[in-house]
Amino acid sequence: MSMYIRQNHFTLRIVTAIYFLPVSYNQTTQRFVQQRTNLVSFGVGILLSFTFFYHDIFIQNVFFANLPPFAFAIVLLELLLYTIVPFCVVLNNLFYRKRWTDLLNVLFADDSVLDTTNVTMSGAYFLYISVLSILLVTLELCNLFALETLSHKMLTTTFVLRYTGMIHFLYLFHMCVSMVGLRMEQLKMLFHHKQTEDEFEYFLGLFMAKFERYVMLIEQINRCFSLPIVTMLALGMVELAYLVFECFYTYDAGSPDTEMYNGFTDRAFSQFWQSMYCHFLVLTVSSCERTRKMVEETALCTRHFDDYRLQNTRAAKQIQKFLLKNLHQKKKFSACGFFDIDNTVIYMVFSSIVTYLVILIQFKQLETDLTQAGDGYNVTSNVSTVQP
Repeated sequence: MSMYIRQNHFTLRIVTAIYFLPVSYNQTTQRFVQQRTNLVSFGVGILLSFTFFYHDIFIQNVFFANLPPFAFAIVLLELLLYTIVPFCVVLNNLFYRKRWTDLLNVLFADDSVLDTTNVTMSGAYFLYISVLSILLVTLELCNLFALETLSHKMLTTTFVLRYTGMIHFLYLFHMCVSMVGLRMEQLKMLFHHKQTEDEFEYFLGLFMAKFERYVMLIEQINRCFSLPIVTMLALGMVELAYLVFECFYTYDAGSPDTEMYNGFTDRAFSQFWQSMYCHFLVLTVSSCERTRKMVEETALCTRHFDDYRLQNTRAAKQIQKFLLKNLHQKKKFSACGFFDIDNTVIYMVFSSIVTYLVILIQFKQLETDLTQAGDGYNVTSNVSTVQP
């Protein structure tokens, strides 16, 4: 699997440098190890997290001064989530650093038996993350030239930096999940090839041992990634909810909210940026759903075993026990036990967006009604004072 490490070395360097990955890949031993440089990376990750916190709360508070209450609440919630995510990832990785080492060394180790199937991982997502990284760099350069004030440049730069770290962390999650799916696909193909051979009973024991070995890694992946993924999906859900709300407000009012944006360019950039958070779902849901199905298909492929020579033998009984165990104890990718990461997450996110949209509309309408009521009272008071 060193081929996949070399292919994605850029992502591994990014996440390792900021302690979004608490271990380093040793080219000599071709294993993931904990080194002293990882302590430096931990310091960098904590320092960046505190820097972002100080920047968001104390330096950028100038943006809060003239905001109405509704806009202030939106910006505050967004900044709080942005501040929490780096701390959450770094501290989570510090706590689970030994699990990270064991997980990656098993996932990305060469397997002389399974690698003979010549089944490899598609490079589509590698191209996807490469294009997305280029887009982020281009977006940042455009912002630096287009924005006039230093405070606006700093704000967008910190957002882009954090988004880049999150997207590469989620791509690492995608790689780990996809590796489990790849091993299942290799096992399935190997089972079909070995089914008619004389040494099938020996291979069956090997098949079950490797199946259990890689399926057990799903629990390890859940422990290492769950908490950061929950916070990132929460941030993505909030951003997408704001995007839907702004589109609805523009449609309902006939014009965009002038209190939040300084012209068309600012609004277009903001909405484009908010739409970028759909990539969080692309990198998490698709790989988990595909791997979950592959695990089930690999377990069920033994059901079609029909060699009459081994009927009522030890091998047939092993298959029955194997099927009973894996049909009743299905392994799923989970986010801290709050929900399973599969296609149902998409429905959950959209239903949550609709819920938050209704809440945002109600608060916006309440703010508008209170503002109009206040203006009406002031006008009445002034008129009654002037008139005799």
